[in-house]
Amino acid sequence: MGLIAAVIATVLCAVAYVRMYKRELPEPIGKRQAAIPVALGVVSVFLMVPAFIGTGFLTASISGGLAVLTSSPVLRSLVNAFFMAGFTEELIKLLMFLIVVLVVKPKNVYEYGLLCAGVGFGFTGLEDLIYGMTNPVGSVFRVLFFAMHMVFGLLMGVELGLARFNKRAGTGGSVKHTLLAMVLPVLWHTVFDASTTTNAALNATEESAQIIGIVVALAVCAISIALQFVVLIRFKRDTEKLCGMSVVEDEQPAETQE
Repeated sequence: MGLIAAVIATVLCAVAYVRMYKRELPEPIGKRQAAIPVALGVVSVFLMVPAFIGTGFLTASISGGLAVLTSSPVLRSLVNAFFMAGFTEELIKLLMFLIVVLVVKPKNVYEYGLLCAGVGFGFTGLEDLIYGMTNPVGSVFRVLFFAMHMVFGLLMGVELGLARFNKRAGTGGSVKHTLLAMVLPVLWHTVFDASTTTNAALNATEESAQIIGIVVALAVCAISIALQFVVLIRFKRDTEKLCGMSVVEDEQPAETQE
């Protein structure tokens, strides 16, 4: 069951990525170039093992300190989710994307979003496969969030593209977009995991805390399911605009983006 769910999630991501790839104007980026971020996304999953070992000690120390200072399961959940998922995973995927930028050299803001989404696609494929073998029931649940890592990549890539575009145009705003490129996916990822996989309230002894934990988990899941489609649809809607925002030095910027 878990492996089937993982395959379904991967196929859905593949369909979404191919459609995004074909939409680029006036013509799609090269197929080999589009495949590079997917491959590096797969590689990023392997890099999570040493990263988890490194952040695990830090997370345990901070969580232990919070347990002494406060009984709030919310803070403990946020700390665990930040270091074990939100910050660590998105940082590694950002590093993979920076490699992609050096190799592929995207021409416009659309390609920034597409290629960074490709890293998320590759990450999803292997992560869901591993998850399907270790947690079949949870893997079925994850199908509902098949595009989450791609969406994190989209947010990151578009903001980095806008930062590059504005810097080239000399209009300012590049620092803001650079910060948003990391803050948006990390924040969303952290809140999502803190409400689901690391939600300490679900294991609390007080029934009231458990109920709150369940309500928060359901609410965040519902919002995340909706938001992943909102981001994908918005990226599709802005195709022409983003494709026209060149980041190539010898071309004239079409417009500025604050």
